[in-house]
Amino acid sequence: MTPTDITLLLTRPRPAALRFAAELEAATGPFAAIVISPLLDIVPVGRFPGIPGDAALVFTSENAVAIAASRLAPAGRRAWCVGTRTAEAAQAAGFDAVVAGGDADALVALLLAERPTGEIVHLAGAHQRGDLAERLAAGGLTARRAVIYDQAPVLPTAEALAALAGPRPVLLPLFSPRSAALASDMAEGAGAALLLAALSPAVARGWAGPAPAAAETAERPDAPAMIGAIANLIAAAPGA
Repeated sequence: MTPTDITLLLTRPRPAALRFAAELEAATGPFAAIVISPLLDIVPVGRFPGIPGDAALVFTSENAVAIAASRLAPAGRRAWCVGTRTAEAAQAAGFDAVVAGGDADALVALLLAERPTGEIVHLAGAHQRGDLAERLAAGGLTARRAVIYDQAPVLPTAEALAALAGPRPVLLPLFSPRSAALASDMAEGAGAALLLAALSPAVARGWAGPAPAAAETAERPDAPAMIGAIANLIAAAPGA
């Protein structure tokens, strides 16, 4: 099986989906079709919280960066970021970005080692894993989580449902436990053979849909590792 035999179904917000599709095709070659059907809509929540000027800002998503940059004066302000993609977004927005190792554990370890002065504010979504602020507080730092956006569920498109009906195999990358759960509902009763790629073991555990024809979990929670997992998945898929 090659990518030209497969439909790539992406459920991330469209800009992130388009970027990932381009990166993936550069590595694997073109797919038979690419279907984008975001399952979550990023919505700012309520009034933006008050944040002291000397607070250390922590970001674990590009979504939080985009919202915070429109509410704060980012120029030169230090931002501690979970991974490269988030740090690149923060740097582009004007923050002085510091990148951790790609997951919450690495970010906590970095902050506990560096111990920035002042309050640490984790600007996050309503659905967040990792208890980052609590772990920093347990390490003796002053930290809190401020929810600045929600991820509202979105119904799948007719094109996505048609792809899942078959007959062509569908590659479904999963990037968060919540999107994995929503994709499980979307794929219920799917006729197409499913190839699942999960960003992490926690994301893989979020899948509760039909048994896939093949599945793979990335070695690290970042885009290059995800692309590597997908390449392995395609190579080992039934019919390859």
